[in-house]
Amino acid sequence: MRLKHPDGSPDTGNMPASHFILLIESDPDRSDAIATQLVRLGVEPIRVADLAEAVALVKAQEYAIEAIILPSDLATRPVHKALKSMRRRQPVLPAMAYGKAPDGKQAKALRQAGVLLALWDGYDEAMLRFQLNRLIAGETPSVVRRSRRAPTHLPVRVTVGGRDKDGTLYSLAEGGCFIESPRACMDGARLMISFELEDWRFEVPGEVVFANVPGNLQRPNLPLGMGVRFGEMPKASEDRLKRFIQERMEALEV
Repeated sequence: MRLKHPDGSPDTGNMPASHFILLIESDPDRSDAIATQLVRLGVEPIRVADLAEAVALVKAQEYAIEAIILPSDLATRPVHKALKSMRRRQPVLPAMAYGKAPDGKQAKALRQAGVLLALWDGYDEAMLRFQLNRLIAGETPSVVRRSRRAPTHLPVRVTVGGRDKDGTLYSLAEGGCFIESPRACMDGARLMISFELEDWRFEVPGEVVFANVPGNLQRPNLPLGMGVRFGEMPKASEDRLKRFIQERMEALEV
């Protein structure tokens, strides 16, 4: 078995280092690009040629493998069989498909095989990081359905105690958001959030429910910042937010 690792040093400022993920190769251009990005995000891709190598590697237990990334164009019956075999040895082994978005029949078969997350062609690095965080967290079908969080990379203004601070809107849900910032507010802080989503301006009250700060990472799979629960917002804004999340999620799940 020949394992190939791309050159380069991980950027540990983005994600924790020493995460091992199996990357099954198909199209060299696609897999090379993903491997390079994974290393930059602090993830070590173990690149294998096919499903058989992936199964053998999981059974050998040489690495603490946390997830598997596989091409969307693989035949689904072998994918189902291989994942079933690997999960007998390692029950929690989330999987994500990459490449060209499949048709409805292929997508259904991938879901039935337990491939939940998607990284279709045209993704950007912010989406890759978001999906990797979900993958490493080991999201199960019930969690994926319940956690309707859409990745974003938008500037946001936070007003608390009469002072403004800037951050980046990392993810959005109907009930709240995560704001990436080195200056997170403390739990329980009440604030006002201002951001633009497409052509709509949001001014939303919120409350900090947890803070990811150096020395106290409550969510290790998230960057520094704070999780915020939304207060009441106008119905028109609620509808805009729901539509955005629905459309975004269609590109994130198989």
